[in-house]
Amino acid sequence: MRKFSYLFLFFLVFASCQPKLTYPTEGVNNLNLNSLLTLEVGENKVFLQDFILNVSEIDSVTASSQLLKVKIADDKTTAMFFVDASMEQMVDVQIWVKGVPFSVPCRKTDKVDYVFSFNPQGKVFKKVQIAGQMNDWTPSRMPDLALNNNGLYEITMNLSPGSYLYQMAIDGDQNHDPNNPNKVDNGFGKFNSILQIAGRNDSFPQLLTDEFENNKIKLSTQNKINTAFVYWQNYRLPDNFVVIENNKIIFDIPAEARALERSYLRVWASNDFGVSNDILIPLQNGEVLTDGNQLQRTDKHAQIMYFMLLDRFMNGDKTNDRPLNLPDVKHAADFWGGDLAGLQQKIAAGYFEKLGVNTLWVSPLNQNPLEPYGYSAIGKTKFSGYHGYWPVSSSKVDFRFGTNNELKTLVATAHDNKMNVLLDYVANHVHEGHPLCKQHPEFATQLVLPDGTLNVAKWDEYRLTTWFDTFMPSLDYSNPKVVEMMTDSALFWLKEFKLDGFRHDACKHINEEFWRTLTLKMKRELNGNLPYQIGETYGSSKLISSYLTTGMLDGQFDFNVYDIANTTFAGMGGGDLTRVQDVFRSSLNIFGTHNLMGYISGNHDKPRFMALASGDIKPGEDSKVVAWTRQIGITDSTAYDKFLLFHAFNLTIPGIPVIYYGDEIGMTGANDPDCRRMMRFDGWNKRETKLWNSVATLTHLRKNNPVLVYGDVINIETKPETWVYARKYFCKEAIVFINNSAKSSTFEVELPKSLKTEKLKATFGSKFDSKSKKIVLTLPAYGVEVLIN
Repeated sequence: MRKFSYLFLFFLVFASCQPKLTYPTEGVNNLNLNSLLTLEVGENKVFLQDFILNVSEIDSVTASSQLLKVKIADDKTTAMFFVDASMEQMVDVQIWVKGVPFSVPCRKTDKVDYVFSFNPQGKVFKKVQIAGQMNDWTPSRMPDLALNNNGLYEITMNLSPGSYLYQMAIDGDQNHDPNNPNKVDNGFGKFNSILQIAGRNDSFPQLLTDEFENNKIKLSTQNKINTAFVYWQNYRLPDNFVVIENNKIIFDIPAEARALERSYLRVWASNDFGVSNDILIPLQNGEVLTDGNQLQRTDKHAQIMYFMLLDRFMNGDKTNDRPLNLPDVKHAADFWGGDLAGLQQKIAAGYFEKLGVNTLWVSPLNQNPLEPYGYSAIGKTKFSGYHGYWPVSSSKVDFRFGTNNELKTLVATAHDNKMNVLLDYVANHVHEGHPLCKQHPEFATQLVLPDGTLNVAKWDEYRLTTWFDTFMPSLDYSNPKVVEMMTDSALFWLKEFKLDGFRHDACKHINEEFWRTLTLKMKRELNGNLPYQIGETYGSSKLISSYLTTGMLDGQFDFNVYDIANTTFAGMGGGDLTRVQDVFRSSLNIFGTHNLMGYISGNHDKPRFMALASGDIKPGEDSKVVAWTRQIGITDSTAYDKFLLFHAFNLTIPGIPVIYYGDEIGMTGANDPDCRRMMRFDGWNKRETKLWNSVATLTHLRKNNPVLVYGDVINIETKPETWVYARKYFCKEAIVFINNSAKSSTFEVELPKSLKTEKLKATFGSKFDSKSKKIVLTLPAYGVEVLIN
């Protein structure tokens, strides 16, 4: 640690004894960090059971602001929070349980009224609507645009600052906005336009980790601070712990922290303009965690995830191969033999340890039907259930993947190798062959709508009731019996196989009652220790974040960042990194700097990155059609370099990086099923080997350096083709340079005062000069470098 300021030394001397909170360190209400709530002006329904296990023990709920009123329901499971428009930007709410205050940090919404205009170019239309991330792609959720006196169609929308993808729906035809040149390929033969709503000015507080010694921590700040909110676990530190002076926040680690192997400090600050970024500091027995060797697989933020579609990963036991081999099922839609035995072999062989991942997300394992279902008119084929998403059993592993005992052995082996196993759990629907459909047909939602049409694939209009196909009944979670049954099923898989959590399929199509009940049961059954849960939701940030609370999910996949980063690094639609930075910054504002969102390299429902980056899929093409109509190869090998940029981005930002199987070597393919080719473990060419080695270098860099897990984010310089940003965790720093250009680029960047240039090393061996506060570095075309101390 560098020398402390006199001010800091004064406080070290002043506090010769480490102060205590005199609150209990253990207990289920203090195990899981209470999530930050964003409150709308007016009424807000808050579920107290998200934060307190036994709500009957609640004494009262108080707030640090008189402009926030609280009314507790008679059963104490919920409370109404009434927010005055003039309330402070952030407040602390305390839920008192037997005289102990458990805090819930709350911030006021940052939404603004934005007037959106559409120029009809002199034409008159009957119906002009907007469909996009601001209304979950459902035009009917907003009023139609009205024609004003200037000949423009307009609408006022109340939205948070950030980037929104959208299309115009004009007299029944939906496509990108012809007046807006900023657009990205949507992968389905059309484009999405980009709406950028200006963010708040830079006058809100900005926090950075600065120094620590003994039991004192110092943060540096930018801009005025009205109030600091410092928490240890779910206790807000009282005033005698915290000092704000000379753009510094200085506070004590409470003595109680020494009793816990892992606990956390969290900090926010507010002023009249808004709320700061969040600070997250992990503690090891009361001391700041600084060594990557101290990280454990149970540290959720330190996860590096790997997702495999089991049938397409590794065939380790040919005796359980049972392809349908039917004339109406094409090979691409049949079982290929991947199984638990194959995955077990790769764990034991150290493949994942060498790659640097520590969490395995396995596709659904439930027994699936023995007959083919569905039909692709383009591919002219029916499908087997090789993917696992058509469950006909709620407790049995599909025999084509293995046995229940094999799954138990696999999880135990993973744990022995310090890895987590997450199961892809399907709660939204069952297959019509599931016994439940015959025993309780009333448990399904209605297939036929009142207007006589089928409620199939109406993803947004009938979000909570739509069926995925006519043979897949969606379960009716407005029925308490369904909630009880399916949460018990999920809990069975978790406990029976000692899993470490779930990836939840089709999250947005399931009522909140399911998620709250499941998480509550987990708390009760697992002594308050919640496993990691991540959901799949395509939609607005508001919809995605509505599932993120201590009482539901830890994270969701950030498809908004993925969509823009994927097309930009692939060179689709201009490849402007400033747009990626805008969306990324918006996500950090919404989900937090230290979020548990998933940042994917690809998945089984998307065309492979390599197919886009190599130009084998053209902008505006429907990648699903391409999957069935032509063979996709790699005609431009620079795609491997572009993919490393995308991997480097995912592995150096906050959140949980997720590698889709095969992306570590740059496998290619169009959309489903072409993006689900069999994983290859040998015969790699030089480009594939180089990419694998580079990805492994980045994963191990992240595993060994907490700055890439818990570090603050500092944007240094963003241009359309280059980007420089940094992570800072006290004296540890990592500076990322990205050149997303077909030409070499020389960076000459002035570092902010908060960063140093001492003892920096280049991860990939680039030569650089660092003098005073300036770094000069040259990267080749599509090059990346991470300087780290």
